[in-house]
Amino acid sequence: MSLLRTPEAGPGVVSGLARPVYLRRILVFAFLGTLFDGAELNLVGYPMAYIAETLHVSTIQIVQISTLQGFASIVGGLVCGWLGDRIGRRWTYTASVLIFGIAAILGGLAPTYLTFMLTRILAGVGMGGLFGLAFSMFAESWKTARRGAMGGSIQAMYFTGEIVTEGVVYWCTLQFGLHDGWRAGYVVIGVVTLVIGGLAALLLPESEQWLAYRRELAAGRVPEGMRAAKVPLVDLFRGGYAAGTVLFIVLASAMFLTTNSMIAYLTTFLVSVQKLPLGTASLIVLFGLVVTAVSYPATGWLSDVIRRKWAFFVSCLVGIIGFGWFLTLVATGHAHVGHDYWASPAFWALMLCAGGSGGFGVLGVWMAEFFPTRIRSSGSNTGYYAGRGIGAGLFPLVALGIAGSVPMALALGVVGPVVGAVVSLFAPDRTGREIRAVE
Repeated sequence: MSLLRTPEAGPGVVSGLARPVYLRRILVFAFLGTLFDGAELNLVGYPMAYIAETLHVSTIQIVQISTLQGFASIVGGLVCGWLGDRIGRRWTYTASVLIFGIAAILGGLAPTYLTFMLTRILAGVGMGGLFGLAFSMFAESWKTARRGAMGGSIQAMYFTGEIVTEGVVYWCTLQFGLHDGWRAGYVVIGVVTLVIGGLAALLLPESEQWLAYRRELAAGRVPEGMRAAKVPLVDLFRGGYAAGTVLFIVLASAMFLTTNSMIAYLTTFLVSVQKLPLGTASLIVLFGLVVTAVSYPATGWLSDVIRRKWAFFVSCLVGIIGFGWFLTLVATGHAHVGHDYWASPAFWALMLCAGGSGGFGVLGVWMAEFFPTRIRSSGSNTGYYAGRGIGAGLFPLVALGIAGSVPMALALGVVGPVVGAVVSLFAPDRTGREIRAVE
């Protein structure tokens, strides 16, 4: 039985490429995958008020679209994760990027609420392929010593994608007005995404670990217990992986509760409730995204030092402080953010809420180290996108119904870091292990 070590283990050629070139291409497309994942999701959250006005529907109906998109991403995650393990990381990744690029363009052209909703569902299916595929390719190629820090940097591109969305949509709004601006932003982001998908088809190398596993499987040298089941996703719930699969779904849900409370409601809170102009609100949202983007690699680096679960736990504590503070301000009627936002306690509480999202900087590597090569894409996608469906899809809708107001719905994001802190104590942790093709 051949046990393939990581492609960095020595000099030579990997998938027809020199090892440094192979690794750079894997990293570039892993970064781009998470960037477009974040960009696509924020296409609903950031211009929500303007989409609702253009399509003549209520804000709650646009939130419902986010919910449906979240559930569609579960389907996409399950299907694309399984395909990534069966037909390869490269082509599944390429197809996912192309699907939600097409969906973004169609969304910008959608004439009605129903059509727009269908394009967002398609986008959810497409985005369901990226997380597990990106981190599978990365974990199967990157050396152990700095896996957490680099993994956190990759995940930080998610919020870089949100910043890109905010910048593109804001610029398009200034150029074309409130009703046509968000549409133009959708089309611009969709076209760029299609270009990236085409480049992935041409330049992205297949994971050498996955190729080695398939070669060993075809040669009949893989032991029975290390062969993938014929029924999709069954492997996630046998051989000692069931508890980890369930716990990672809960942890991902907790992180999406944390981040999407901000994504779904922060802009609306600032524009519609606090009556701030779009420029000021956009700047505050940008600050939050920058804080979050910095927290990802910082938490990833910390996980290399104190292990994945403890770094995740520390991140959740930051979120508990931030959301707890903001909840107190809302409950006492002091959650005000004005033009002099630097002097507002609510602004600083929201920045701590943003910093509490750093657990995402650990989660991708944490799951990739837990699952073996034969089900790494399936396991990572299932945990992440099931969590997205619950945390990014269902919870924002339920929170608004329970809270009755946007500020309180935003404050209820405290549920995420509380659940994450508790559940992380029980999750399996295989920090820094060597990843092999057959295991």
